[in-house]
Amino acid sequence: MSHDKKTVKAGRPAFFKDPEVDRLLAIIVRLMTEHSVLNERVKALESLLIDSGALSDDALQTFEPSESQDDEWAQARLQLIKDVLESGANITEQ
Repeated sequence: MSHDKKTVKAGRPAFFKDPEVDRLLAIIVRLMTEHSVLNERVKALESLLIDSGALSDDALQTFEPSESQDDEWAQARLQLIKDVLESGANITEQ
């Protein structure tokens, strides 16, 4: 294993000789983190709403977003893609 010095902004270490592999690893970890947090939050909200009677499981399963919701969510998706793809872009070699 090479002992080339590699640094990443914010003090994160680089693990692989090829900085693109580190970039890909950072992207994957970011996606896993985002997915895990959002998945747990959605499950919690669904449970609270259904348990309280504010929402039925059937209403949840058949929900269709309005046009404005769909547009807003599309913008949020694009921002997430941008954030994820940029998460590994700060790797530099010294």
